[in-house]
Amino acid sequence: MPSTPLESRLRYEFRNAELLRQAMTHRSHSATHNERLEFLGDSVLNCVVAALLFQRFAKLDEGDLSRVRANLVKQQSLYEIAQALNVSEALRLGEGELRSGGFRRPSILADTLEAIFGAVFLDGGFDAAHTVIKRLYTPILDHIDPRTIGKDAKTLLQEYLQGHKIALPTYTVVATHGAAHNQQFEVECTVPKLDVKVSGSGASRRAAEQAAAKKALDDVMAAAPALAVKPKRKGARAAKHAEAEVVPGVTGVQTALDLRSPDKKERQRVADAAPVAVIRAAHAEPSAGSYAGGEKSERHTIHRAEKGGEAPANAEKTPESTEPQQNHDEQHQVARAADTGR
Repeated sequence: MPSTPLESRLRYEFRNAELLRQAMTHRSHSATHNERLEFLGDSVLNCVVAALLFQRFAKLDEGDLSRVRANLVKQQSLYEIAQALNVSEALRLGEGELRSGGFRRPSILADTLEAIFGAVFLDGGFDAAHTVIKRLYTPILDHIDPRTIGKDAKTLLQEYLQGHKIALPTYTVVATHGAAHNQQFEVECTVPKLDVKVSGSGASRRAAEQAAAKKALDDVMAAAPALAVKPKRKGARAAKHAEAEVVPGVTGVQTALDLRSPDKKERQRVADAAPVAVIRAAHAEPSAGSYAGGEKSERHTIHRAEKGGEAPANAEKTPESTEPQQNHDEQHQVARAADTGR
């Protein structure tokens, strides 16, 4: 049986075609819909992404791992991957959802993608689901910056300013528009030291502050380029790779995930190379043979003080100086014996 276009894009062929059919069925279409598969696929997706992050980012703590995972499996990310796979092409919707454009709705497409993962799990087991999910997420993981992904604009702006010892920004509500049930807030964000003053609007004060912070962050980076960490230069091939599509058909996933990161492989290679050599040199221990040789070369003879005078407590003689001293002692003993005989 030939693969469907969706199976070709997934690079997975279902043995039980009915599972894929159910995964593509919205509840508005029939009673046999994809919500149970969505529940299962959500758990499988979280498990696989958690394992991928655990293996790739060994230095991230639990909190950062949770933050990165949450942003990789959120609705917007799944929606854009579903777009890349052209999931809407095979989506089965009721007439009402079709008329209202349900095949373009992010929530429906994201839920359908999770249902597909659940169907793959039931059809081929965990290894099959892991392979499919890993293939879709590896290009994304190659470009994300785990230090910034998932952080809102206010947090990023605050961390940037604190890192450069600049006073934190101030947020001021300068205007409100519209009726009480549908207000729009306008908030001004100011960074006096860098002469940055921008405004943003939103349906709530918090949303307006985030919009203003995003503009301020862009302006701060532009106004103080010397403060920013200079990125490593990339070759034409690396730059081309960074702009490549996540999966054939769309580049939106990278935009949605804020794919701004330095060349992690080069940074890790430089960080790992020199310190290891230094540590090994510092902890190098001599062999058993060198210990034996050391004992012979460093052995000392300590002589007791004679009646005629006291030797220093720590006086030491090397093996080369011991023989003359022994001859002198023997002569002294012979002289004493002669005196006694008299």
